[in-house]
Amino acid sequence: MKIKFMSEGKTALMRQSKWMTVALAAAGSLAMGGSALAQAVNGAPTLSNLNPATLGTAPNALYAGWADGPPVTTFTSTPTGLEVQTFGGYGSLFNTTGSPIPINVNDNTATLTLTVNNVADAQANVWIGVSFYISDNVASYNLGGYQGMFGGTGTWDATGDILTEAVPITGTLLSTIQAGGDDINGFNLQLDPAVYPGTGGVDVTFNSLVLSSVPEPTSLALAGLGLGSLMVLRRRK
Repeated sequence: MKIKFMSEGKTALMRQSKWMTVALAAAGSLAMGGSALAQAVNGAPTLSNLNPATLGTAPNALYAGWADGPPVTTFTSTPTGLEVQTFGGYGSLFNTTGSPIPINVNDNTATLTLTVNNVADAQANVWIGVSFYISDNVASYNLGGYQGMFGGTGTWDATGDILTEAVPITGTLLSTIQAGGDDINGFNLQLDPAVYPGTGGVDVTFNSLVLSSVPEPTSLALAGLGLGSLMVLRRRK
């Protein structure tokens, strides 16, 4: 009977180990699935594919300080994005995507990346509003917010010059995406340099604007639970 009991215990342990392995694999796929679904709202990895010659002409449009001159606002297409140089204040650029770009039904996060070119350690020295709109089949949705020396919800790289705003998609936009068949029709990049001590005016580069599927905290917790359970079972073995 003793030998039979030990055999049953070993079999149960093996079953638990196999079950946890499957659970970990499933959780891992949930946690890592987002990066593969990232898509640019303008159909390109960076905003460098925007043609400066067409900016401000129909169906695209410039608003506020970027449309009025003087001061003159210039746009330059660079390998890393669309550079905006201006002596004006608040401004925005609306751009169509040309042809509608399908949205993945799992997309739940919009991420804008921007580089401040002419202010060292911009995170500590500037305070800028970096909001952006995404237009789909239903409406336009305002995302983003103020970032820099007074805080903000974005993250900066080690130099403090590259800002990443990852904004959760909620409300009507999220519902429309999850219903399927939604398209991106355009976007509006905005900048409000409330505190900007740079010489030569404002000089920033809008690097990229993408939608992606970011795992929910419960998915990450599930992955962690699976890993932790496997480690416990391994110790017991």
